[in-house]
Amino acid sequence: MKYRGFCGPSYRSQAFTADQERLVNRYVERMESPGASTQYALYPVPGVKVLHVTTGFQGRAHEFYDGREFIVVANIFFELDSDAASTFRGFVAIDSNPATISWNGDGGGELFITSGGNGYLFTLATNVFASISALTGKATMGDMLDGYFLALDANTGTFYSSELQDGATWTTSTMFAQRSKAPDPWIALKVFGQYIWLLGSQTGEVWYDAGSSPFPFAPHPSGLVQYGTAAAWSVKAAGASLMWLAAAKDGAAQVMRASGFTPENVATYPVQFAMSQYRAVSDAYADSYSEAGHTFYILGFPSQNVASWVYDLEMQMWHERGTWDTTQDTDDFKIWRPRAHAYAFGEHRWLDINGGQVYRSGLDLYSDEFVHGSAEGIRWLRRAPAIFAENERIQFPSFELDVQPGVGLETGQGSDPQVMMRYSRDGGQTWSRERMRSAGKIGEYGNRCIWFRLGTARRMVIEVSGSDPVPFRITDARLPGIVLPERAA
Repeated sequence: MKYRGFCGPSYRSQAFTADQERLVNRYVERMESPGASTQYALYPVPGVKVLHVTTGFQGRAHEFYDGREFIVVANIFFELDSDAASTFRGFVAIDSNPATISWNGDGGGELFITSGGNGYLFTLATNVFASISALTGKATMGDMLDGYFLALDANTGTFYSSELQDGATWTTSTMFAQRSKAPDPWIALKVFGQYIWLLGSQTGEVWYDAGSSPFPFAPHPSGLVQYGTAAAWSVKAAGASLMWLAAAKDGAAQVMRASGFTPENVATYPVQFAMSQYRAVSDAYADSYSEAGHTFYILGFPSQNVASWVYDLEMQMWHERGTWDTTQDTDDFKIWRPRAHAYAFGEHRWLDINGGQVYRSGLDLYSDEFVHGSAEGIRWLRRAPAIFAENERIQFPSFELDVQPGVGLETGQGSDPQVMMRYSRDGGQTWSRERMRSAGKIGEYGNRCIWFRLGTARRMVIEVSGSDPVPFRITDARLPGIVLPERAA
């Protein structure tokens, strides 16, 4: 019997007996060919490798413009070349927020950096770095539209504009707008397409370049957006959509996706419930990147320090990504450490949420190099839907995992890659010990990953996991020999 729904997303319902699926460090891909042997498969998330280490305790901003890679780690602004050699460019103020880096194109040739509430200008042609005195204490975050740099002061709900193609000139007495359509001040600013999205804690607005003078921007006639944001740094462009952790006057913990002016909630009920239980969400931050045909929106919660939630825009499914941590009271997945993505020099590059490292990620990497200071296999987990038939007792002679065999390494960890399986006979309340099976040494393409004598249960849940640095690709699962009760079959 085929294990229906084995290759699926994370969906942990409030009621364990309803559904408690979990997918960590794997994502779902639908087969496009009608002749495929399976409808869905679980593929590995990319591993990471250290490219550069600098002093500092937190990656805060990362962009690639005009063939140059720029980074803010702690209070240091620097540039990285294709070989990951760094050049110091200046010091910035620091607070607990991320920083931003914006570019006004070839016409201006400048970078606008916001950090610690202040603004800075970097001239690309001369490599001159300078503080913008007019924005001291007024630049929570920044962006650019139509050659104008934009700065938001989240303390006062005011956004400012530079002069056209001139990031050194800010006339803050005239080139500004303050929230007036609703009482909640703007706390987030993001340029998306040809529009400026300005979000408060309960509502938002969309502005555009109206060409007026002296301040060129005006509210779009589409009107008030009935969702604000619960986390200012969760607002992120992901592919052709703008996404954020939303809030309204009636509550929070929704994840909005907007391609036009009308956002839609893409968070499942279990995702919303999980987020509603977090102690704090205001420091949540988001990243996005595209790889192998998928665009991922990654939402991390530093205060909570749990596995990050990831939405696959193409599949419209959620999975989790986490760093396995054994230093806490219980072994579990913690927040995924890569943050501040930039596609630079043909590579996916990231900073570190807790350090000064710069990483390369890729589907050709099967280890996380930041774990304990050395490369270790990425721990993954799939907890499948419960097998249930009218609450009748079912006999489980065996379970077989259809995992791509024969992909082991020649030596060391992964030379005989293992899959760990455990099961629960009471719907996930208590669990058996882990039982290991080989996924096949290198070249053992006929290997079968199968477990016998699972016993009987009314509500069986099976969980598989692994940590060897090999590309485990799961295409299906089966329950050979199972016989469902006649009235449930």
